[in-house]
Amino acid sequence: MSIDDLTDADAVLTALKEFDGLGQKAFLKRYDYPESAQHFIQHGDRLYDAEAIAGAAHGYQHPEHGPLTEQEFHGDAAPVTVTLQQLGFTVVDGQPSTLEEELAWRLTMWRNLQARQDADGLLTAGEIRAVRAYSGQQGIWVDKKRTRRIDPQGLAVSLKHTGVDYPDEITDSGALYRYPDTDRLGQDRAEIDAAKAASRRSLPVFLISERGTRREVRLGWVAGWEDTSSQFYVSFDATPPQQLVDRDRSDEHPFQLEGNRRRTRAGLITSRPDQAKFKVEVIHRYGSRCPFSGIAVSAMIEAAHLRPDAENGSSDARNGLPMNAALHRAFDAHLFAIHPDTLQVMVRPQGPSLVELGITEPQLILPKLPHKAALEWRYAKWLKANKMTATEAVPPAAAMA
Repeated sequence: MSIDDLTDADAVLTALKEFDGLGQKAFLKRYDYPESAQHFIQHGDRLYDAEAIAGAAHGYQHPEHGPLTEQEFHGDAAPVTVTLQQLGFTVVDGQPSTLEEELAWRLTMWRNLQARQDADGLLTAGEIRAVRAYSGQQGIWVDKKRTRRIDPQGLAVSLKHTGVDYPDEITDSGALYRYPDTDRLGQDRAEIDAAKAASRRSLPVFLISERGTRREVRLGWVAGWEDTSSQFYVSFDATPPQQLVDRDRSDEHPFQLEGNRRRTRAGLITSRPDQAKFKVEVIHRYGSRCPFSGIAVSAMIEAAHLRPDAENGSSDARNGLPMNAALHRAFDAHLFAIHPDTLQVMVRPQGPSLVELGITEPQLILPKLPHKAALEWRYAKWLKANKMTATEAVPPAAAMA
């Protein structure tokens, strides 16, 4: 008997149901099939290994013969695809040869992953690998063997996030993803380039975060990057970015001090949708060094708003500055300010002093500066918060004493 003897669509449905009950790994082991490398049945947004399903379905229709083995297909998947299509099933190709087909395949993978999420929205590592949304141990999964049909160097498929989530590193709307940094310098460079190549072709990628033994997967777009601080900006918008955040464009549009997309969820948790993008744009404008302490360790640098988003401050890079995490906290606590005219660092009469704050550079010196309106707003806010007049503020010379 052969695949041509499979004529019962209900037998295929029974095999699909068994697959769901056992899970892919146990199902393939039971029927002695390898994971599909190319052909999948798409049924109700879920993907199934086409050859294994057809082989099992044959056994349901013809119990006297039993399932077809992989060897009985003789390595030819074409008859399987034709038979399943004739029975009314959709068979998709997991090895696209055009950019349009690759986009469609990634969106198909995404619907499959969504359909297989548990009640907490999580997946097993096996469910992700089953459709080759990720494989191996590397941070950036390129799947060069498949994607080189479109780009000889390969295109990134997913980004694996295994570290601790820093504040605002991953939000509902976007994420910051650090470049791979291992002893495989050539491989790291290839992975970074593959992520940029996927971005330039408007292909989405999967951001995979470890949640204990399971995985959280989000579909996003590599919407920008900053090479000095070695990080990508990933957007979770429904559509690809219209313009990449790959260089400083802050002076190309009128400055707005007010306006952001800050929102509150469930009345308690505040979301800052633009924070990841804001940080990358701030570093593009000013660099990844804190101008007050000299610290240039990228993991320690944050993007500080002059007019905070909590007070309707915009996410314009000219309304921000890079600061090390400790000084960012001190700045938001109104322990020091920047004089909008002299650009000197000002502190309170009661302290702490510049030395106590760890400020070694008492004047803001940068190739590009924040917008003066933002500096003026923040300075006025600092005076008001500390119930001071401008004459009571302590200038740098006195503050260093």
